[in-house]
This record gives sequence, C-alpha cells and structure tokens, in this order.
Amino acid sequence: MEPPYAPPPEPAPVEPRPPEPSFALSREDFGLSDLLSRASEAWSRDLGAWVLAMLLYFVIGVGIPALLSFFVGLAGAFESGDGGALSGWIGIAINGVTQIVQLVLSAIFTLGFWAMACHGLHEERTRVGVLFSQLSKVWKYIAQLLVVGIGFVLLVAPILVLIVLAFVGPVDRSTPMSEIIDAAGRPFLITFGVLAPLYVYVLTGLAFIQPELAFNDDAGPIDAIVHSWRIARGKRWWIILVGFIAAMIAGGSLMLCGIGILFGAPFANLLFAALYLTLRRGADVPRANTTTALGRRTAS
Repeated sequence: MEPPYAPPPEPAPVEPRPPEPSFALSREDFGLSDLLSRASEAWSRDLGAWVLAMLLYFVIGVGIPALLSFFVGLAGAFESGDGGALSGWIGIAINGVTQIVQLVLSAIFTLGFWAMACHGLHEERTRVGVLFSQLSKVWKYIAQLLVVGIGFVLLVAPILVLIVLAFVGPVDRSTPMSEIIDAAGRPFLITFGVLAPLYVYVLTGLAFIQPELAFNDDAGPIDAIVHSWRIARGKRWWIILVGFIAAMIAGGSLMLCGIGILFGAPFANLLFAALYLTLRRGADVPRANTTTALGRRTAS
C-alpha cells in the first residue's frame, strides 16, 4: 500500500536583508574624496536651508547679544554721564544676564548646526526646524563647556604659575603686567612651543564633543567627552587634516565680501561632521540614540 501523498515542506522564510545605512562610510574604509563628496552632496541638496539657517544665526545669535551690549553701554553712559559702565549690583546683574543669553544662544546654534549636518549627511532632507531640535541639550552644552574650561585651567595654570615664579618671583596686584610679560613672556612661549604636541593631542581628542552631544541623545556632557576621545583614537592626523581644510574653506569664504560665509561655513561644517560620522562607525562607543537629530531611535 502506497503511503499517502505528503506535500513538500514549505521553504523556510527568508529574512529580509537589513537596510543599508544611509551613511555607509566607516573608520576602516574612507578617503578624503569620500568625505568631500558626501559633504558636497548634502550641501548642494539643502543649500537654501543652510543659507536661511546662517541668516537666522546672524540675526538672532549675533544680533541679540550685540543689541544687549549696545543698550547696556547706552544705559551706562546715561547713568555716569561720561560713557562709563553701569555701577554696582545693577551693572553686575545686567552683564550677567547678557553673558547667560549669549551662552544659551551659542548652545542652541552650535548644537543645531551639528544636528543639521548629521541630518543632511544621512541623505535626509534638511529643514531649518532641525536647527532648533537641540533646545533640551542647552544645559549639557553649558556643563560640558564648564568641564572643558576647568580642565584647561588645570592643565595650563600650573605651568603659567611656575614660569612666573621662576622668572618674575612673587607678584601681587600692584605688579605691572608689563613687567611680568617682559620677564616671563619668552620662557612662556618657549615652554608652550615645546608642549604644543601635547596640547594638539588633547584638542584633537576633544574635537567631537559637540557633534556627539547633538547626534547622540543618550550622551551626557562627560559621556560625549569620553566618546570623542575614543572616536579620535588612532585617527588624529585625519582630524588635523580635515579640520585644517574646513578652517581654510570657512576662512576663505569670509574674505569674499563677508557674504561668502553663508555658503562656506555650512560646507565646512558638513565636511567635519562627515569625518565625525565616519570615525564613529566602528569606534568603541555605544550605539547612538538619534531621536532629535534624525527622528529615529538608534543609529550605528
């Protein structure tokens, strides 16, 4: 008796291939032409949004602090009658508020520009609204700035004090600054010339602290510093090279009657952001939570 017919087993379902990442460069496989190409594509695709963002920066980020400084100076002139500054606690309070406003605006626009760059480099249409996507991270920016500033003081101040004590001797508030500069200026320059490689090493390790804050919502002020150091590991010459090229592009565009900065600064920003995203892929850092920068939960 023949066995009953049994249909052939159904083939196992084929799992769909994961989508290709929209930013495919990695720290193990890239070149300068790759970075320039990705930056150029994002720049040309969203040039209108970048120019509008730059105009907003000059109107808000530069204009508001300038107006505040103007009115503070004007109020001081009326109060003293001879163009002096506001006196007493009022002047201190107003100057303090002015500094805070400048710091907050700097945080909004700095992180916003990095978010726009990361957005565009992932082949997504960049809109000006992305510029204001990082408002919740203002406190992270300020805290990070304080940490880096304190670290810089701890790194530089002891050397400065030792040089002054060795070549000038004990000083007080009555010691003329010209005397200190005449006696300690040259030793100071020589010392920092010798130590320049150390400072370059440190600065290149901190090159990505702000892009990391903007790109990775899970990174706190200290986390971003640690991640930046890991991303830069073994690639510091690339950071120096690309940073120099980006600075030349931004500086050169500024010389074109000033208006060129509207176009050159975004390209320089995109170029350095392309290096950051490239070196981040494959670095010893956690996956990034890119909800605010890209509108999705995670990215490699």
